[in-house]
Amino acid sequence: MFDRLVIGVSLTGMLIRLGNLMNSEIYGGPTTLPWGFIFVRDGQTQPMHPTQIYEMLYGIITFALTYWLYWKKDAGKKNGLIFGVFLIGTFLTRFLIEFVKNDQEAFEASMMLNMGQILSIPFIIWGCILIINSNKPSTSQLNGQQGGRKR
Repeated sequence: MFDRLVIGVSLTGMLIRLGNLMNSEIYGGPTTLPWGFIFVRDGQTQPMHPTQIYEMLYGIITFALTYWLYWKKDAGKKNGLIFGVFLIGTFLTRFLIEFVKNDQEAFEASMMLNMGQILSIPFIIWGCILIINSNKPSTSQLNGQQGGRKR
């Protein structure tokens, strides 16, 4: 069920980040890149990384990849494959984007990895496990290779 459900969840996550952009919240640190945003509404005076846009992009990419896997590669027959790709697409990119995001809590300033990164690691591992397990032959496939049904 999750293999189908997460295709739409990617788009939902993208829309949530659009709301974060409109509310001038959860953005990155200072940047000199030409696409930096000055979040005037939040009192900023220098361009900041628009991490909400970065996260919207990974939402679109994850949606496109999971959609393609489901409709063009028939990956829905491999239980957990699409869900695993979703978990890696979502949480690995979140892990990476967190490097340019501002800390959301003061206690994160002294941490090597922030809370978003620490919380992403188990989901990345879970995604890898799902992908590996989805590529193992199922019991029904093994029984079919043995020449018929078990009695």
